[in-house]
Amino acid sequence: MTCKESKQRILRFDQLPEHEQNHLLEHIERCEECQTYFEQYLTLEEGLDLLLQEKDIHVHSIKRRSSQRIFKRALLTCASFFLLIIGAWNTPPVKAAIEKAINEVIIDHFLKGQQPLENKGESATEKIIYAEQKLQNKEIVFVYLSGQKVRNEYGNGNYSISDGKYLATYSKKDNLFVIKKLVYKGVPYEVEIFRNIDPSSITYKGEREYLDRQAEVYLVEESQDVQREYWFDKDTSLFIKEVEIYKGHRQDQDNLNEFKIIEVKKNHRLFDFIAPDGARIIDESIQ
Repeated sequence: MTCKESKQRILRFDQLPEHEQNHLLEHIERCEECQTYFEQYLTLEEGLDLLLQEKDIHVHSIKRRSSQRIFKRALLTCASFFLLIIGAWNTPPVKAAIEKAINEVIIDHFLKGQQPLENKGESATEKIIYAEQKLQNKEIVFVYLSGQKVRNEYGNGNYSISDGKYLATYSKKDNLFVIKKLVYKGVPYEVEIFRNIDPSSITYKGEREYLDRQAEVYLVEESQDVQREYWFDKDTSLFIKEVEIYKGHRQDQDNLNEFKIIEVKKNHRLFDFIAPDGARIIDESIQ
């Protein structure tokens, strides 16, 4: 694929089949010129998404979405012209709108990741996340996740359960079940972090494959020497991988062996604060 063909396909990226998108992204990863062009296209698209929501575009509510989509497609058809005059994006209102959009996209990932998976209909089962996480001491933790509810099981028989407000831990060796109250803020701490990051330091890097799943990747310029990639699972919006780049050297903080969606019976009780039979219970949440 030539750069000319790549740029033509970039302008039709949303309309391309998935296999053509993947082929195009492979070329973009190898070509610095096309990377820049693709980033400009994404910036333009995100800006249009935001600007089309402004009240200046008067559309009846029933027809609003389809009209916006048609209008947006028409603007993107002219994207080659917009990209030639990319300096226009430095005007304060448009630049601020686009930068806000990039920050809000990342914040939305963190917030959406706190929501349980969508379960349609009157099914007897429930969709949850199952993951295997590798700790620094090489121990494997088996993780079950649904919204803010998390269950961690360890190879030695210990486990913990949290719902975001309370935490219960069980020690098999001591046969002790302890319940504590957490400092609950209601939103992930990462949300506040990204609200305070300079939006111009954030770049969307496209989709990458990770653990046989698609991940959306964002690059944050933390300093002249340090960059950091944030990887979000495309289907669940969960933050699944972090990569630190120091002076061009990548250091993957890759601690997941497996990550998938599973179905369990609705009466699974995985996240219930129930101590094993005979365990000594200490409830520190009422102190």
